[in-house]
Amino acid sequence: MKLVIVFLNKIEFLDDLLSGFLEIGVTGATVLDTVGMGRIISKNIPIFAGLRDAFAGSSPANKTILAVVDESLVNPIAAVVEDLLESFHEERGAFVVSLPIDKIFGLKKQ
Repeated sequence: MKLVIVFLNKIEFLDDLLSGFLEIGVTGATVLDTVGMGRIISKNIPIFAGLRDAFAGSSPANKTILAVVDESLVNPIAAVVEDLLESFHEERGAFVVSLPIDKIFGLKKQ
């Protein structure tokens, strides 16, 4: 099992992304509203106020999607993200991380 984390900066793609996940067999995920550290420190800590210009035009909020999946779904998930955002590596619209899961407690086997 793997924990796949999608950091989605282009939140306008969320609905299409989740639809794509369903099409490849991802039946459950958790979507969190998130804010990047740079945005917080540039707004809330006066010493970093000069960073505001560096974040001009960036999304004020992001989505983080967490899914516990079989290892066989990791590459298809990344492909859905990449297909949807076309060259997401360059535009920083999203990025995907997968982590191994050693144990799961409280989750029924399917």
